[in-house]
Amino acid sequence: MSQLDSSTPYTIMFGPDKCGANNKVHFIVQFQNPVTLDWEEKHFNETIPIRSDKKTHLYSLLLRKDNNFEIFIDSVSMRKGNLLTHMNPPINPPKEIDDPTDSKPSDWVDDTEIDDAEATKPDDWDENQPRKIPDPKVCYMKLRF
Repeated sequence: MSQLDSSTPYTIMFGPDKCGANNKVHFIVQFQNPVTLDWEEKHFNETIPIRSDKKTHLYSLLLRKDNNFEIFIDSVSMRKGNLLTHMNPPINPPKEIDDPTDSKPSDWVDDTEIDDAEATKPDDWDENQPRKIPDPKVCYMKLRF
């Protein structure tokens, strides 16, 4: 590649950006959605201002195996975060997406169990019999202690 420009592909973009009114440390991850296979930009959801004095500064990003990261300026920790919870939009979307137009039907019943008014016991039902019948195919062992 002979030249880097705004269309150059990247996985992680990190560093200071002083351009016009923008004055912050960028941390952006390009992440491929496993369902749609589209590449999406995920931005760190906090702003870290860059140093604006005339000195040279060292900007560092530490990525850990457990998805945690830490941003340093001049070897001083400025922010800590997690790739799964501190990126916008989130790398892992919410498990359920709330539908604001969703509502229960007017005849919805919240009871966990509902008696069936039409249910009847069989004609040969005997209330004196045990509620559970032992399975003749199962060998029951009595243990002594």
